[in-house]
Amino acid sequence: MENKRITTQPTRLVTAMGGSLLLAAGLLAGCGGEEGPKSAQKTPLGVEQANGAGSDYMVIKDGEIVARINGSPLYKENLLVVKENLGAEVPEDRLVSRMVELRLLADKAREQGLEDEPRTRARVQNAIDNQLANAYLTRYVAEVEISEEDLREAYEEVEAEYAENIQHRARHILVESEELARDILAQLDDGGAFEELAGEHSTDPGSAEEGGDLGWFNLDQMVVPFAEMVESLEPGQTAAEPVETRFGWHVVRLDDTRPTPAPSFDDLRPELEEHVRRQAVNDMISELRADANVEILTSDVRSLVDRDEDGVADEADGTGEANGTGEANGTGDANGLPNEPLKALP
Repeated sequence: MENKRITTQPTRLVTAMGGSLLLAAGLLAGCGGEEGPKSAQKTPLGVEQANGAGSDYMVIKDGEIVARINGSPLYKENLLVVKENLGAEVPEDRLVSRMVELRLLADKAREQGLEDEPRTRARVQNAIDNQLANAYLTRYVAEVEISEEDLREAYEEVEAEYAENIQHRARHILVESEELARDILAQLDDGGAFEELAGEHSTDPGSAEEGGDLGWFNLDQMVVPFAEMVESLEPGQTAAEPVETRFGWHVVRLDDTRPTPAPSFDDLRPELEEHVRRQAVNDMISELRADANVEILTSDVRSLVDRDEDGVADEADGTGEANGTGEANGTGDANGLPNEPLKALP
């Protein structure tokens, strides 16, 4: 397995293609004509269809017909698919009414030959491909076997990533003016106690009560000037100069550093299992691409594919940046396309 980052945020393997595309597939490609003329034929898209009334709609074998629109059947499965995609409870009578209207509009589009327009056919083909890809991935992910050894290997990756991320523990005294900050530095040089001066002068009430202690933190949690000052210090060292941020002037002391502690194996188990499944999907897709005979016929597209394989694909598997590990959120590029053709993980 390749080394891939694992998110510490609870996430799900989710469908990344747009909901409108899925809805279109459910409404336009999921309707059939079982009754009526019985002869069937193969279409250019490889879909079995019935001739005569409703001949442009797929046959849903053993599907329960809930309505007919100008002879073409509307199936209960159509309603279920749309309900799933909407993610909300919709009264069935309202849903049927809207789907009837959709079917009528689609029939008018066919009458005017709109289904033969290249962009329309491309959208329909993309919707079909997306639905089939999701169906296959759903079954594939459900059958992935996850061993304890796989999870332990994934957890070792997490521990290594956390170990690379250093945490700092520092104290500060926050005041409103540079003059007062320098006066406090002079008192420290004369043997003053940092903790006592923080309690006396700091305008940060949370840390002032703790002698200026900010606890353990990652540098990216702090404003940049403060983080840069902390990073420049050695444990036990007080900065010779105050640092200004939008909060005021800080007198800073670094107490200690440590590797970021990783969450426990048991706490991360759901994310580790997800990572193993996702990696299995990535490996399977890589095998499919390696075995496929793919011809890129234009130089512009070829250069984009090469660039994707050289680097962008690392993001397309679901990796990103989050708390030192990471997982993508399913977003795509500026054109609204997913970063990977099969980003639609179930």
